[in-house]
Amino acid sequence: MTQMFDVRQGLQDARVDREGAWRFIRGFAHAWVEPLGDGDGFSEEDLAAAQERLGVRLPAALGEMYHLLGRREDLTSNHDRLLPPDQLYIDARGQALVFREENQGACSWGVLLEDLDQADPGVHVLADLADRQAQRW
Repeated sequence: MTQMFDVRQGLQDARVDREGAWRFIRGFAHAWVEPLGDGDGFSEEDLAAAQERLGVRLPAALGEMYHLLGRREDLTSNHDRLLPPDQLYIDARGQALVFREENQGACSWGVLLEDLDQADPGVHVLADLADRQAQRW
């Protein structure tokens, strides 16, 4: 490696826009694990099939992430698990598109269905509580 990856600067740039975030991920992967390459993401067909099955459109940012590195478990699933497109689901209450799960089922991450029209919506967490009525995204 001829040049060190500046994590601090990369994180600052990543906060500006999505392209900055993707640059950070590419740089991080290159410096610390293995560079991103062809085949590290899911295809348009994979995402289209998931959208068809679910009856919703993925936000642009989520689709871009799946295209860029969705198959790279070393970057996406060290503890919690990024769901592959064919396992994405709408939560039981019909409130969110779930794309990530905690490894022991303690919580899930998703995008509220009402926010799916946004290019880069906020991500919400749903904790698995004993009192299901108290659960909130």
